Amino acid sequence: MESPASESPKISVRPLVSVALFCAGVWLVPSGIALHFASHDGATRWSHLFMTIHNTASFLFLIAAVVHVVLNRKALAHYVNAKVGEYSRFKTELLVAIGGVSAFVVLIALHALHVP
Repeated sequence: MESPASESPKISVRPLVSVALFCAGVWLVPSGIALHFASHDGATRWSHLFMTIHNTASFLFLIAAVVHVVLNRKALAHYVNAKVGEYSRFKTELLVAIGGVSAFVVLIALHALHVP
């Protein structure tokens, strides 16, 4: 008879995916900032390094996000169904937030095109 201490610990998939999602997200922020500052002329080696880190973290983040949603689809569906009535109360705020964030992202993206 084996003792509980001799059993190898099993890895739970949900916490693993959640922590992987968090870790990939953490890597995105500093690599994106570093990529922005290293993107000037003469820093091609650094910009390539930061681009590789950023792209890898983005890919892992996307995979972990999809797996996270798939693993938690029932809980997410129940939550959304329970909150449908509450969302109608914040319809104006939701539209303003979506419009404001989208406009800000487009405005900042125009900076990359050097549009006056």
